[in-house]
Amino acid sequence: MRVLRIDSWEGDSGGGQVYVRSVADELAARGHPQHLLNLVTRRPSSPRKDEEFLLTAPTSRGRLAADLGADGEFERVFRAACASFDPELIHLHRFDAMFTPIARALSDLEIPVVFTAHDAEIVCPISTLIQPGGIVCDGGVRVRCLFTGCRVGWGGPYNLWQTRVFDRDLAGRIAAFLCPSSLLTTYLHRNGYRPAVHLPPFARIPDTVWAGAYPPTDPTLPPTIGYLGRLEPYKGVQDLLQAVALLARQEPLVRLTIAGDGGYRSTLENEARSLGISERVVWRGDLRGADKEEWFRSIDVLAVPSNMWENFGLVALEAQTRGRPVVATNFGGLPDVVQDGETGRLVPVSDPPKLAEALGATLADRDRSAAWAREGRRRALERFTPELHVERLLAVYGAVLAHRPLPSPTEAEALVRRGP
Repeated sequence: MRVLRIDSWEGDSGGGQVYVRSVADELAARGHPQHLLNLVTRRPSSPRKDEEFLLTAPTSRGRLAADLGADGEFERVFRAACASFDPELIHLHRFDAMFTPIARALSDLEIPVVFTAHDAEIVCPISTLIQPGGIVCDGGVRVRCLFTGCRVGWGGPYNLWQTRVFDRDLAGRIAAFLCPSSLLTTYLHRNGYRPAVHLPPFARIPDTVWAGAYPPTDPTLPPTIGYLGRLEPYKGVQDLLQAVALLARQEPLVRLTIAGDGGYRSTLENEARSLGISERVVWRGDLRGADKEEWFRSIDVLAVPSNMWENFGLVALEAQTRGRPVVATNFGGLPDVVQDGETGRLVPVSDPPKLAEALGATLADRDRSAAWAREGRRRALERFTPELHVERLLAVYGAVLAHRPLPSPTEAEALVRRGP
């Protein structure tokens, strides 16, 4: 089947774009042509043959005209892509840049549309689903969002209008709302976006990782906690630093190695100094390839302390495939990857003492941690492979094209036909 994908993103390519391209590659390799139409703030340095790019202004008042009104250039590019590629199905990834022209264009077509929620913005204007004080929100973009104390800011009316356009012009045309996490599936269903289908993503695994888990670290070396990801407030690294400071009182040799970078790094470095743990923290910056694999070999446990919505937590899956236990917050998509007491530990959001306790217990009992690592790797390699993901995605596409009703909410696995 021929699938036209529409995606919008700002700045550098991230995990969402890696996923979209990976899925396109997997489907194309199976004989399903793909075409990607990207709405971007700047053209990437290495475009692909199956992609085209339409430049848009960064999120600011300068983009309001394109987002809220008609945009002749988008309509021209979109119509040309439909005419030349002749898609059987349109897959919308996110609903961000030029959302009004997109909604109008798709609502006028008879081609089936599916939507993937790569974040929680469809049910939360700032995609956190956490209110001040660590209160988990019920979701839903409403006027009440302006009075909860959340950091909605001047963009609140903009988000309300975006939701109104989506609900009025597009939601009824979407044949399936695909969700990377089971919790987001529940949120969408609860807020009227149906049918909501849980479709877990996958990780591309190097051949060396398929060959076997990395051996445990040398027990004579200092116990080492790892963090891998962007350095932004919502990632909860500040909570992790506080947890390490607490843990250091019982485990004087504990170390933290941080792989990743971002605009919040200087603030976090100051936090480490104020906590008196600068000598325990190693800042590795952005790691890729062999350097990243060597980093995984050097850690005893991975911490994923996100204090706001984490749609899936791919890094937790990466750690499990390499034979490392994971301690993560019990929110978003992380509970789909980490099973508490079976493959790692889950802790409350923004609770450094509980995080310190879980990390300390994981480091202290190497036999139990090794058992968690083995089970985590087994489940990761069994449940989150490209083959299973594509099989389930094709089952959703097939049901949509055949106009078969989808149960809502449901696991995409339930749509895969087995046997004769």
